[in-house]
Amino acid sequence: MYLSDTIQVVEFLDKSASNSLVTAVYKSRGGTLVKLYGSLEISGFFFHLKEKIIIPVKNLSAFPKEPLSRLEEGLRSNFFGKITAFSVMKGYGKVVKVETENLDLIIPLFSGKSVVVQDKSGKEIWRDKKDNGLNLLEKPMKDFPLTFENPLFWESWFVEKSDKERDEEKKRKLEEKRNKILSAINIVKEDIKKHEENLAKFSEFAAFLKANLWKFDSSEHKNSVIIADYENNEKEITLDPAKTLLQNMERFFQNIKKAKNGIENSGKRLETLSEELERLALSDELPAEPKSVLKQPKKQNAHVPYHEFHAKNGRVFLVGKEEKDNDELTFKVALPHDLWFHAKDYHGSHVIMRMKKGEEPKQQDILTACALAILYSKAKKGRCGEVWFTARKNVTKHKGMAAGLVNFKNAKVIYMKDAAMPDGLVKV
Repeated sequence: MYLSDTIQVVEFLDKSASNSLVTAVYKSRGGTLVKLYGSLEISGFFFHLKEKIIIPVKNLSAFPKEPLSRLEEGLRSNFFGKITAFSVMKGYGKVVKVETENLDLIIPLFSGKSVVVQDKSGKEIWRDKKDNGLNLLEKPMKDFPLTFENPLFWESWFVEKSDKERDEEKKRKLEEKRNKILSAINIVKEDIKKHEENLAKFSEFAAFLKANLWKFDSSEHKNSVIIADYENNEKEITLDPAKTLLQNMERFFQNIKKAKNGIENSGKRLETLSEELERLALSDELPAEPKSVLKQPKKQNAHVPYHEFHAKNGRVFLVGKEEKDNDELTFKVALPHDLWFHAKDYHGSHVIMRMKKGEEPKQQDILTACALAILYSKAKKGRCGEVWFTARKNVTKHKGMAAGLVNFKNAKVIYMKDAAMPDGLVKV
């Protein structure tokens, strides 16, 4: 994507997506998708730092969710609100600025520089990696003609390109897997051949030595013995001089047993590899890799213990789904400076209101969280009741306490009457 393409797309985003609300951020196709609410033309925008592109997105189904990286996790926590403008910081190159009412998101579409969230004064709120910041260009970037006249064409172009690369990568991995299996089959066949040779050799040695042991002192130590075979031809059998003749004979029988076990185990292994090779030929999908018992990968569709809501002003609220989810939300997801809410004297969900460190909560946001606490509790039938709230750091749990039960201190109480879902609150 040339600078001219970037400018064209960003101008389209500014026209079509300004005044829309950021409702979600997730990883997809190796890049980052920002889902929007309120735009009639698009559903979000997507940027990919390695591909150096930013594109408008209409079809969200073409961008499946992938496990989050540090970038998406950071943006989820630090970038929110209603978008007011998109622009290109041309003096720094292909750098896109996405503005909300209170925050700016800076996206450098080239390698080595951080995605940054800053406030309106330019104070940095968050960045995804360490670097020395942006530098003004010494020379302006070259101007090239537009790739597409319609900026919406970028979506289908990228999806097609991404699918093609994915298919090629899958074919490459399938071929690698096939070659790996074939190599393993050849090694196993060589092992079987060696075991068969050892079985024949040590069976002959053991039989001859056992048949002629009476001719010798079985407690002797020898380097070798000369024994006549079945056709009366003399055969020399090499021995281990550190062992007696009897111990050497026992060693031969142990080697026979070892060779038989080796043939049996290698045969089973060969059968498994052959079946795996056959399955691979019949399918275009890679077989699942065995999971390590030391480090389990994160599940793509892992259970999320909360419902997520976004207010018009970008405030994020998390509502526990079940009693055990309340514990996970409060003690694993929430940060110490977030606010915690719960309907007093009723069973119900823990509600977390995301806060910045040192931030003072707004009364309207507190009332929104209280309404959620009532509506997601046994008090929802009457739509009224008292709600406790305090900083998450004031909430504790002792060993042995039932799921969802906690201790807390320094809590305030608000009485809610006729609690209802606030206008503009969007469930993500």
